[in-house]
Amino acid sequence: MALVDFNKVKQLFGESPQSADSDLFRELFVLVLSRATDADAYTHPAEIATVQSVIKEELGTELSDSEVRTAALSKIYETTPLQKCLVNAAPKLNMDQRRAILRGLVVVMHADDNISSREAEFFNMVVSALGLSAADAAGLIVA
Repeated sequence: MALVDFNKVKQLFGESPQSADSDLFRELFVLVLSRATDADAYTHPAEIATVQSVIKEELGTELSDSEVRTAALSKIYETTPLQKCLVNAAPKLNMDQRRAILRGLVVVMHADDNISSREAEFFNMVVSALGLSAADAAGLIVA
């Protein structure tokens, strides 16, 4: 299965997985981080490199520049906004998976040393759509 086919994400709007699904997590991780590179008006090369690095570290998978760019502009967004994907997926992910997406997103957003207001809005949308709290967004672990 190619990580950028997003088959599990597509299943959210058809046949849904019954429990926490590692493939769904992996696909959403790639979608969110890749889409973050397109959140502002300019995709900085450092953001692409950071997405690749974070994905390799978290998922053990290497993606090319073109795969990251393809995921950022995936055709899946033509039928379903990312926010809707995340809202539907959140119950199928455990808290550690949701927090991992958020941690990866923070790293990517800091890649070019500049966080725009559009990037901040994107971050807030991801936090909300994943059903995470301000404590989660701040990196606090609430037991």
